[in-house]
Amino acid sequence: MKIGIFSDAYLPQIGGVSTASHLIKKHLTARGHDVYVITPSDPKAEAEENVIRVPSIPFVSAKRLAFMCPPMIYKQITDLDLDLVHTQTEFVMGDLARRVRQDLKIPHVHTFHTLYEDWLQGQLGEGHASKAARNFIRRFSTKFCNSADYIIVPTQKTEDVLLAYGVTTPLQILPTGIELDRFTAAAADAESRLQLRQAFNIPQDAFVLIYVGRISHEKAINEILEYLPQLIGENDDFYFVLAGSGPQLQEYCDQVSEAGLEKKIKFIGPVSPDEVPRYYAMGDAFASASRSETQGLTYIEAMAAGLPLLVFNDDCLKGVFEEGVNGFSFDSEADFRRGLTSLMADTDLRRQMSDAAIISSQRFSVDIFAEQILSIYRTQIKSYQKSRTADGFQSRKLKYFR
Repeated sequence: MKIGIFSDAYLPQIGGVSTASHLIKKHLTARGHDVYVITPSDPKAEAEENVIRVPSIPFVSAKRLAFMCPPMIYKQITDLDLDLVHTQTEFVMGDLARRVRQDLKIPHVHTFHTLYEDWLQGQLGEGHASKAARNFIRRFSTKFCNSADYIIVPTQKTEDVLLAYGVTTPLQILPTGIELDRFTAAAADAESRLQLRQAFNIPQDAFVLIYVGRISHEKAINEILEYLPQLIGENDDFYFVLAGSGPQLQEYCDQVSEAGLEKKIKFIGPVSPDEVPRYYAMGDAFASASRSETQGLTYIEAMAAGLPLLVFNDDCLKGVFEEGVNGFSFDSEADFRRGLTSLMADTDLRRQMSDAAIISSQRFSVDIFAEQILSIYRTQIKSYQKSRTADGFQSRKLKYFR
């Protein structure tokens, strides 16, 4: 098969969309298929085979916004003679994929990754402007999804949202897989853990709570930062490490600095994808207060590295998180404090939860994900070819009887 992955976000950007796009390309190519990624240009990107970059400008944080696709690049894409387009985002690259789909008369699969309403509310807060923007994005997402032939959603939460929007395109729940071996190998590398802690002046026997991901309002990191001062005052061997970048990075750094807690709360900044497993492995538990996840890929990566979860119990975690088994949930400071204290005080409990977390991550193997993606592609191509044959036969009949 020849597959075109169209995404407004791709490496070197870090995030669920970039990760999913890269994994599809990597693992389907390894299975003998021709997979091309069409994505905005990025001055930090390294050359990669079968990646076509569309001219772009800086957008929000590390994101890029593509221009209209130049004719020469568009011809390069259509000359690939793709069998199917798979969109990972709905914007410029999504619109480009729809044009390619129409010109080549091929099926269009779309993965709905992001709950933009939550993202907008995190950026704009409440108010008339926020409400208007969210209403627009709801209508936009619905129209885009209904223009596709098939929709993939990572969780039941996302399916429920799209059905409530009025999406009528067939839907399938398929969580994005991860390369489990990368995270289990990092967890087993005690020397790497020691070196990383030494690099950030963290004692080997200290308790490290870690967050990996985007540093932005919709992730509700500020809630955790507000919970920590008293806990830090009571526990000298406690550290909170945040790896990632985003629009609120400097704001939160300043907040921590003003509180005099920069020795205990450390912002690492952006981390290369190859290094991400090491940062999970330097921690003892993973924390997130986000309500905007569609799947929570970082939660699964953390579990694969053997980290118990301390998280806001969002609907996206159904089937992933088990209260008291692979972690604790919270919806208040008291719950957060209770869960963290239990993890810090009871090493046997932490070890049990670590083992359970690894077991919980196993069903998210990238091999299972890749095979299911291929099955969807084959079904859609076969169905599309069958419908085109039927349409062609019908049009020939009508022409004959005129």
